This record gives sequence, C-alpha cells and structure tokens, in this order.
Amino acid sequence: MGCVAACPQNAIDFSQTEKVTEINVGAIIVATGASTYAANAKPELGFGAYPNVVTSLQFERLANPAGPTGGRIAVNGTAPQDIVFIQCVGSRDQTTGNAYCSRVCCMVNAKQAHLVKEKFPDAKVTVLYADVRAFGKGHEEFYDAVRKEGVRYRRGYVSEVFKRGEKIVVRAEDTLIQKPIEVEADLVVLGIGLTPRAETDEIANLLSLPRSGDGFLLEIHPKLRPVETAVDGVFLAGTCQGPKDIVDTLAQARAAASSALAPLCRGKVQVESATSVVNEEVCAGCGLCVATCPYGAPALNPRTGKAKVNAVLCKGCGACAAACPSKAIQVMQCTPRQVLSQVAALA
Repeated sequence: MGCVAACPQNAIDFSQTEKVTEINVGAIIVATGASTYAANAKPELGFGAYPNVVTSLQFERLANPAGPTGGRIAVNGTAPQDIVFIQCVGSRDQTTGNAYCSRVCCMVNAKQAHLVKEKFPDAKVTVLYADVRAFGKGHEEFYDAVRKEGVRYRRGYVSEVFKRGEKIVVRAEDTLIQKPIEVEADLVVLGIGLTPRAETDEIANLLSLPRSGDGFLLEIHPKLRPVETAVDGVFLAGTCQGPKDIVDTLAQARAAASSALAPLCRGKVQVESATSVVNEEVCAGCGLCVATCPYGAPALNPRTGKAKVNAVLCKGCGACAAACPSKAIQVMQCTPRQVLSQVAALA
C-alpha cells in the first residue's frame, strides 16, 4: 500500500475489481504497437554478460534528465571516454529472421551520439553501421551535423563483443577497408530494432486479420489503402502494421480515425454482393466450410445441422466453395453456369 500513500493525486484504488463489459461498435482501430528486439538473443554482442553493454532504450533512460540517474551518464562512477554505438541489432539480419529495416534506429543512435557529445565534448564516439538510412524530413541534415561534431561513422559488421582488461572490445569487419578492426569502449550501446508484439497472434486470430511475412499485421494495399484491412470496419494505426517513426505513426493514426468515421457517419455500409450461399438440400453438415473460412462467415445451424453463411462477414473468396465435398456452397455471381457463359462470350 506504499504507492497509495506516495501518490499525491489519490489515483490508486485497491477496491476496484476487474470488470468485463460488452459494447457494440461500428469500427475497430488496432493500435497495439510493436516490441523491441531482445538483445540477449545475440549473445555474441555481450548484452547481459557485461554491465556496460546496454540497449538504446536503456541508454535513453540514462541520458534523460527525468531518468533514474538524473541524466548522469557514468560507467563505474566515471564519465565514459570511449562509446561505441552498434546499429541494426535485430534488424536487416537474416540470422534473426528480421530481414526488414526498423527505420528508427539510425536516427535514434544519431540523437544519442549527439547527446554524448553535448555532455562529453572530448569523448570518442564511434558508430558501427551497415547502412545509414536518414529518410525523414531534416534527418540527413542532422546526420551531417552529428558527424561534424566529431562522431565517427564506420561501416562494418560486428562479429563479437568481449572484455579485455577494464575495456570492452568490439570486433568488426570494416567493409570500406575490407579489414577486421577492434574498437575499445567504456560503454557499448546496441541499437535494437522493432519486432511484432507477442500478442499479435491473439489479435490476428481474434479479428481474422492476415499478417505479412515479417509478422506484422497486413493492410489491404501498402500504397492505396494503407490503413484498411481485409476485414471491413477494422483499421490499422502505428507500428502494429510495421516499423515507423512518430511522424508516420501520427499520420497513419489520423488516417485510420478518418477512415473509421466514414461508415459511422453514414450509419450503414454496403455489403459485398458476391457472397457464398448454401444449398441446404445438398449440404451434409460436415463443417469443412466452417473450418476453412478465415472470416468465420459459415456456421452450422444447431437445429438442422446444415451450414449457413453470414453475408456480412463473407468476403466472397470462395475458400468454402472449394473445400465443400458435396458442392453445396457456391459464390453468387460465380456459379458454374455464369462462369461458362463468360467463357463463351470471350471465345
């Protein structure tokens, strides 16, 4: 109960209990975000083995004036003189399965290197990178300014981080001079990337949402319909759809809110006409259509045991029609007679 006594706003109430409330909604915006890559999954980088090997998020807390150290960056009580930033930890890496770029890491490390130079102008700051991607407005100019402050960028792939005496040694392959190099450091900062949240599976199954190959939730079209999903009334915003920075997240959030408002303001929506229908005289009630449909449109009638399709949920993909062994399901406007008539017209 110590938190109750410490809170000046009396915001903590231990008498509250968990409640489950059902509400009817006309639209859903999924904005569950992303997780950061677990740096201990790459033990060769020394995270967890050496206390002065930290992630970019941990370094952000150290450099923050409102953080636990009041913004004081120290290693064993002294100011670090040699700091190495390692980029693309968990991103653009086929060995981790994350072949995509996390987009935000390059500029996060550039900002943190700038903060180090502000606090310790004489410190030696080295950034080991695969490729620098400063795609945002003003990012390239900031990247150039950081280098002018004395931050050294070296293109190289890190193979190992180990301890030699009181120093941490970062071993890498410099791809410009094509020779192995070793950089000594008092502090090593790992620029970790973004990964899908562990709960993404549960959300995707709950809302019948498809996922892209990298594990993030999938939109209908990356350019023309970037916030809409294959399920009508469900929209995406933020890093649940893929890595992005704050600017892109805000823009997508506004787009998702506007897209969700459109059907709510109309009060009704158009239902796809090319939906599946069941011929109950032929249906055997095997349930294969129920198991096959990714949208949960078919269901077995508990009274008759026959399948019935919810036209609102059906997308007309035809998966149920292909799975039905008795051919009791057909997609309207795509019956065999209609298809043959189209073929005859073309021929």
